[in-house]
Amino acid sequence: MTLLQFKVLRMDKWAGMKEPWTFHERLDSYFYAASTYVPRILGTDIRQLGLRLTLDLAMFGVGGLMGIMVATSCLLGMFVNFVILAPIMIEHGDIVARIGQTGNTIPISRAEIVNQWSLWWGVTMMVVGSMVSLLGRPQLIASALRNLRGGAAKGPDVLGHIELPLWISFVGIPIFAVLGAWVSHAFFGVPWFLAFISLPLIFVLSVICANSMALTSWTPTGALSKITQFTMGAIDRTNPASNLIPAGMTSEIAANASNLLSDIKPGYMLGAKPRQQAIGHVIGVFSGALFCVPLFYLLFLPPDANGLRSAATMVSDHFGMPAALQWKGVAELIAKGVRTLPHTAVVSMIVAAVCAIAIEVARIATKGRFPLSAVSIGLGVVLPPEATFAMWVGAMIFWWQGRRHRQPGTKGHAVWVEGYESICAGLISGSALVGIGNAIVNVLL
Repeated sequence: MTLLQFKVLRMDKWAGMKEPWTFHERLDSYFYAASTYVPRILGTDIRQLGLRLTLDLAMFGVGGLMGIMVATSCLLGMFVNFVILAPIMIEHGDIVARIGQTGNTIPISRAEIVNQWSLWWGVTMMVVGSMVSLLGRPQLIASALRNLRGGAAKGPDVLGHIELPLWISFVGIPIFAVLGAWVSHAFFGVPWFLAFISLPLIFVLSVICANSMALTSWTPTGALSKITQFTMGAIDRTNPASNLIPAGMTSEIAANASNLLSDIKPGYMLGAKPRQQAIGHVIGVFSGALFCVPLFYLLFLPPDANGLRSAATMVSDHFGMPAALQWKGVAELIAKGVRTLPHTAVVSMIVAAVCAIAIEVARIATKGRFPLSAVSIGLGVVLPPEATFAMWVGAMIFWWQGRRHRQPGTKGHAVWVEGYESICAGLISGSALVGIGNAIVNVLL
């Protein structure tokens, strides 16, 4: 807008404008600009609670893809946490403004609410819910272990001529296992012993995850990574990296191995054989690293006054990072135990665990028809409320349009039912590209 209005149209010269006009993404800013009234809950400004109204087309697309059930569960978690529990805990004194490392007062905000109190019950919902969901599918684990023992069908591989040769796995897995252990030790201080003993567990869990993708199109990476995290944490409680890094490796290895399976059909539709698809993934590893690493340093690690980039300068308030917060909470719980937490946080964790078990058992008993998800409720706790609400609005729009246009063959059905994935993908990718470009411009300027 600066380029268009000031450089091209020169509106600063003939229209007397001192700054370009822009449409505010946060729609509630127009209300606060026109009124002095500030809504409060138990005396707390709702803006401190993160309760803002934002026009976010990317989140509309995310909500459309996740569906109304998951989006409603996220909305429920957000409402319970930020509308009910957080104001009560602020009034109770368990969430307070604190003094930062530089001596400045850090006011209460959404990030502080999550980090000081809400993280614990939200993480409990996600961890317990994902574990119960995994244990509720014992056939996945049994099938994967049976295949490891050679229980799969014998005979010649009819697809061997279009797949990668097996010798690549036989040679590559040991080499990259050693490299992974070395990286864990050299960069994150994970002891060699723990780095190596985590590898067999990661291998078995990755096989289970790939087997789950093949049978159900579901990748339980969250639950599987917590198995690694708790196992390594039980061995070494002093070094958070000893459980965080193997958990991250479990998630990435299991997810990428499983996603190869989900790419088979669309790959064939585009004319790519499995061997070509695997090579494409390898190319993606290097091209992704070449682009993502510089962007990470540019957007997340801005330099300080001395030009140095470090964790102290890391920008995270504008990014939800739900998975990172979940792993962070588990790592802190392993290292410190529950005795260092506020009493109300411990009580909330117990209640959350019981509710998560009840919800997931109900989902299993009703074969997925129960309208709530414990993992999604926990996700609504750690995500920004404005993003959660935008996702719910997007899910509601596509759900309602899907109900209106149920008749196959109609234009509405073709757009809102058959084409919703393309629309949502376009909203997400378009908004993401513009958002990244905007963030880069803001950083550079």
